[in-house]
Amino acid sequence: MLKMFNLAKMLTIFIYLTSICCFLVSSQNVLSRDILSQNASFPNTPPQNTSDQDIWYTYEEPIEGLKLYETYTLSEGTLMIWMAFEDKEDPSCMLPYFHLRLIERTGRITYIDLNYTFPPEAVCPINITYIPLGYNYIMIIYVKSNNGVKGKYGLIINYNSEIINEIYLGNVNDYIIDSGTSGKGFIRIEEHDKRGLAAWHWLSTPDITTGKVVELGSGEFSVPNLLSYTFVNSFNFSLVDGGIGYAYILKYDEMGSSATNDPNIQYWKIYVSFLREETYSSTIPSLIYQTTTKLNSIAFKSCFYNNNAGYICIVSLNNTITNKDQSRTEVNYYQLEFLTTGSFVQFGMVPKEISNTGNFDLSSLIYGGFLVEKYYTNTKAMNFYILDNNGNYKSGGSFGPEFVIISYFRKNSTLLGVKETGNKLEFLLKPLLRLNNQGAGYDNPAIESTKPAINEVIDPLLINEIIIKYSIPVRLSTANISIFQLNDDPSKPRLLRQTISGDSKLCTIGSDNHTVHIPIFSSTFNQPNSSYNVVINNNFVISQERNEPLLGINKKIWMISTKPFKTGQHSASVTGLLRLNEEGSSKFLQTNQSEFFNNIIQEFSKIIPVDEQRITTNGKWQNDPTFPKKVLLSFTINEAKSAMEPSSKTIFDNLGTLIERKRFTALSNNEYSSLIDESASFTITSYFGKFLPLIIIFLVSMVILIILYFLARWKNPEGRNIAIFETALIMQDFAVDLIFTLSRVNNTPHLVIPNMVFLVVPHVVSFLLAINILLSEVAMNPMFFTWFSELPTLLSICTIFSAIDILAINTLTSNLFGFKIFSAPLSQRSRNIILWGSFINIFAEDIPQLIIQILYYNSVVTYDLIPSLVIISGGLVIVNKLILRSFHLLIRWCNRHDEIIDFNRNRHLSAGSIRSIRSNV
Repeated sequence: MLKMFNLAKMLTIFIYLTSICCFLVSSQNVLSRDILSQNASFPNTPPQNTSDQDIWYTYEEPIEGLKLYETYTLSEGTLMIWMAFEDKEDPSCMLPYFHLRLIERTGRITYIDLNYTFPPEAVCPINITYIPLGYNYIMIIYVKSNNGVKGKYGLIINYNSEIINEIYLGNVNDYIIDSGTSGKGFIRIEEHDKRGLAAWHWLSTPDITTGKVVELGSGEFSVPNLLSYTFVNSFNFSLVDGGIGYAYILKYDEMGSSATNDPNIQYWKIYVSFLREETYSSTIPSLIYQTTTKLNSIAFKSCFYNNNAGYICIVSLNNTITNKDQSRTEVNYYQLEFLTTGSFVQFGMVPKEISNTGNFDLSSLIYGGFLVEKYYTNTKAMNFYILDNNGNYKSGGSFGPEFVIISYFRKNSTLLGVKETGNKLEFLLKPLLRLNNQGAGYDNPAIESTKPAINEVIDPLLINEIIIKYSIPVRLSTANISIFQLNDDPSKPRLLRQTISGDSKLCTIGSDNHTVHIPIFSSTFNQPNSSYNVVINNNFVISQERNEPLLGINKKIWMISTKPFKTGQHSASVTGLLRLNEEGSSKFLQTNQSEFFNNIIQEFSKIIPVDEQRITTNGKWQNDPTFPKKVLLSFTINEAKSAMEPSSKTIFDNLGTLIERKRFTALSNNEYSSLIDESASFTITSYFGKFLPLIIIFLVSMVILIILYFLARWKNPEGRNIAIFETALIMQDFAVDLIFTLSRVNNTPHLVIPNMVFLVVPHVVSFLLAINILLSEVAMNPMFFTWFSELPTLLSICTIFSAIDILAINTLTSNLFGFKIFSAPLSQRSRNIILWGSFINIFAEDIPQLIIQILYYNSVVTYDLIPSLVIISGGLVIVNKLILRSFHLLIRWCNRHDEIIDFNRNRHLSAGSIRSIRSNV
């Protein structure tokens, strides 16, 4: 408990590690951007070890016996501490265990204690290093023998000390470097051959589910093919916008050419090539330096990003100077400045006061000027100096020999020294002088202001864009600006709300060329009382003057909070329909569909974010009629149980925006939600309400038709003159059945065959019955034959119509308007066939079609106008047939009853006559 208490105190102090200390430094504006001059001056006495601005804090390691081996600083301010057990028998070796501590700028500590034993080749001598691979992943690089051959391997682990994957990285001498951009993988460069050719491979970060690493691109760094020049050496360095630069040193080969005393011969040449993430191809080498001096050698010491002015490489020139028969060799250091376009800028000497010991580091400061670090021989003590852009001394300091490691937080200009005493680590932070304090709050001197400002509380209903104002004219580039919602649990990852690249059409630059406008989606700031973080990647914009990428803003710097939301209007549950793309549709049909629904709902709940119980599904799906290769899925947003929860309509709108802007949101980063087709919006599926007026009109017309029909039947029990109404009802029922078959039944493949069977077979039967009736009437009924002889064409048409329903023949006997064509004399036998044929048709077509419509309703997502009309029309036809046929039988029974009453009253008929009446009835 005491250790945990000490850690808690340390966390509180560490909050000031890289943030507060930045504001304790006085500012001084410098306008000149020249490289270092040779007039640098330094005080005769070294600066003091500490100052009032320095910050101390102590970390106590809970595991006894661990020794500090290395520290690694990340751009966002996180400090990685690598610790291991020392081999007591050989100090150059360590025990084969790995321990890493991650201390964030907020003070949170992550302990990584790996349960893995490294091979002897990796720990004696120590051949282990590590690089971060974006959030939550680290790759430990080590040497291992396989069948007696040593190779370089990578062990990928996460922050939970879990091993994700082990991969082979290549030869022992291959160089491994992170891409320079978080989450963009890492680069392996093979050892160059004698000709200078060096193969490179760009590999991805581990897949979040499988841990697999794939190759994103590969190629070669090739030396320009110049006659009489020999490749000497190469040097690579990281680019601020992701990727690497690769420099080649070439020397003129006097022995292999026709040597002359030509004073214009360039004896040394330096070329540089660049490899970037967006292209996965290296650029053609550009010449950035050449000299006619016959130097002994040229070597690279370091290369670094020079703010908005390209890159500076420190190169050493070894030269032999002859004077009065005396010669001496001297090594001078120079700054070689160039742009990523391959253009040379300038070449100047590093002052002797800096390079006189040869053991120094030089780098640019993002707030102007340069940092010089000079190390003492045979000790880890170090002096440092801050120089302005003209090379003039401004301030300095030192770390004594008791500091075992010295690190540098470049983004906030802070040096960190570490002292080790037993299990305690003492950290000393030395903030560096800022020559230009503009943009200090953003750790970026190129930014003047933002809207919203840092730590501003916003009303999400009123914000539709964010604005960034730069201090120099800029152009939009290819990197992203992203907005994250912070999780209440710091151990859980941030939630991506939206991300847009600079070259997207959504981002614009104002007429002043200094102001960038980024649109905000309605789904971005959708949570009340929540914290959000705006992150800008390097190379989101470039300088107009030199086309060089500008620095961005790291995470947890530009923080924004949302106000409490007003209680919204309650809405009932909403059912919506979304479409999968072709890849997603294929995956949905080939996998467990229930599992697919569950997985996509889980992703929705995290991305929106909302409680998983608020999103459900009935499991319905169908093929999209307009895009048969794509599948439609149905989801329901359940109504809120309390006023504190967002309404179902709000969630529906947020999800709709996320789908519409899928490639700019987290939907595109997840396995299942990435399969959604963003070209189809998330739509409400209440089509019944949309077509309700048409349905009402249809129902009213059908009711009027039935009423007229019954009235006609009541006035005329035989009802032959009203048969045209029944035929019209049957014809419109056939029409909507046919439309449904042609345009809708394909949405449910399992209903296609049953629908065809119960549509075709009854009509074939009706047609055969009609042929039987007409042929028998022509052959056995002279009166019908006479009528048929006069109207043969009409009879053929009615025969075809009878295929729809046998009742259509009744139209020929309806006596409509007294026309002869509607007065066919059918026999009683034919009328009986028509009567019983209509009963058969009810059970062979009408009822099965009604059942099919019920199954269709339970199987599809969108139940629109056409199937609605089919089920209404089918129901009316069944009711009409059953009622009217029953009504017809009732009339016949009534007639029979009346005749019997008349007989009993008059008693004029014999028993045989009564039997005859009964049989006729």
